[in-house]
Amino acid sequence: MIKGLVVENLGLIRETTVEFGGGFNVITGESGSGKSLLLNAIGFVLGARASDLVGPFSDSARVRATFSVLSGASLWADLQGQGIEPDDWIIIQRELTKDGRSTYRVQGQLVAAQTVRRIATHLVEMTAQHHSLKVAEPDTLILWVDRVGDLEGLKNQVADDYRRWHEAKEAWDAVKRSARPEEIEQLQTVVEEINAAHPLPNEDELLNQELVRLRQGQRLMEGYQEVIRILDQDDGGVVQGFAKLSRLLDSLQRMDPSLEGASQLMEQASTLIEEAHWALNQWYESLNLDPDHLEQVEQRADWLARLKRKYGPRLDDVIGLLEESAARLAEVDNLGWELAQRERLVETSYQEYERNAKSLSTARRACVDKLAADILELLKEMEMPGANMEFSITQGAPRPTGMDTIECLFAANPGQVAKPLAKMASGGELSRVALAMAVVEGRVGSATLVLDELDTGLGGISAGRVGELLARLGSSRQVLVVSHQPTVAARASVHIKIQKVVDGSSAESRAIGLDDTQGRPVEVARMLSGHPDSVALKHARQLLSREVEGA
Repeated sequence: MIKGLVVENLGLIRETTVEFGGGFNVITGESGSGKSLLLNAIGFVLGARASDLVGPFSDSARVRATFSVLSGASLWADLQGQGIEPDDWIIIQRELTKDGRSTYRVQGQLVAAQTVRRIATHLVEMTAQHHSLKVAEPDTLILWVDRVGDLEGLKNQVADDYRRWHEAKEAWDAVKRSARPEEIEQLQTVVEEINAAHPLPNEDELLNQELVRLRQGQRLMEGYQEVIRILDQDDGGVVQGFAKLSRLLDSLQRMDPSLEGASQLMEQASTLIEEAHWALNQWYESLNLDPDHLEQVEQRADWLARLKRKYGPRLDDVIGLLEESAARLAEVDNLGWELAQRERLVETSYQEYERNAKSLSTARRACVDKLAADILELLKEMEMPGANMEFSITQGAPRPTGMDTIECLFAANPGQVAKPLAKMASGGELSRVALAMAVVEGRVGSATLVLDELDTGLGGISAGRVGELLARLGSSRQVLVVSHQPTVAARASVHIKIQKVVDGSSAESRAIGLDDTQGRPVEVARMLSGHPDSVALKHARQLLSREVEGA
């Protein structure tokens, strides 16, 4: 329960302190006085998004809220990890500078905005001024049913299942994109085509040298024969000549030892000539000048040339591409296994999502009839005895909230066919439906219920019934209501007036707690007639007296 609120430089509020009580608290004031700004201050301190809220009276806005809580409340679990011990009171403060920087404190200790937003759900439930326009929206209805039906745990499980399924699908798609069929086909073509040739490093250069040799085969043969003729010519051949010279020098060296060096050189020359002769014969024996062999070499060289034109320009590039493509193909083959694993994960995660989504749908169907009956009962109390309403649940595409779409079908009068609420209900009827939904929700919670002008468009007996409902709701929990209806305001146990004070060129809003002797009668009289004259004051005192007696 919120006990106190201190607001500094928030919008038109320079500085004001508000004390709330248990039960039904009403906030009233003329249009534009800043009533909703006071409720905005509660949302602000609890982490709501804020823009242009810093007032003109200083460089920053500050709001401090004091709540009465139980020391065993679950919100303390979010705070104990930060060294904040459980207590019967919790004080939350937020300061916002003009440059948009926010600072949060809990029990005087700095905390993150996310921490405040988490504990806020335990403290306050806020229904905005335009909530009646949204109650007919399927997204609003499904969230409301889950809250009021105590289905948050199952709803969160379904949302987690949806996220896991969605992540599994994205991972599966990523693997599929990295293993495209056209890429695999291209890799297989490259590997098969190059592997068929089985090129070796520098093979093209060696083949070119071989071709040059083979294409000059006739000249090579003729040259060989001429060299051999000179070497082997009878009596005049080089081999025989060097042998004779070596023997002659050897005999002369025996007569004159000083010829030993010349004799050795001649012997070496003779040996080299013989070795050259042997090498030439070996070369000739290995020389393949067969025309078929030339054709084979030419075909091989042409094959490698085509590969270089397609995958080169160099043979090293072709071989490098083969290695890269083979490695990528092996990687893609592994991706095939991973793809199968990812696909199974998608299937199992969807099955888990579907199972829990069906359980959630069953739970929703089990509670919507009771919720509709509770709302109809409240609508009858607000002068709509012939109204009919039901919740229609249909199955649709998977979403984080499940596969359900919930629609409110409504008929204001007997005999009418129930149709979508937004099409059938007037503004006043929408307000009463929204208020009834807020009251039904209020019965199942313990947090402070904040309602902003949900009685707009109501009047007379209907407004009086709304006051009775809020007073009854206030017997079990704290309710803060902004209202323009005097019969609603008269039912409150605490009455706060927001007043705008204009002084020359400046204006500011102030919150004033009203007493039952003078302040409340004057304010209720203003709400009744616009002027607190004697007649309106008498009516206001009678209304307050009657409402207090019936409270």
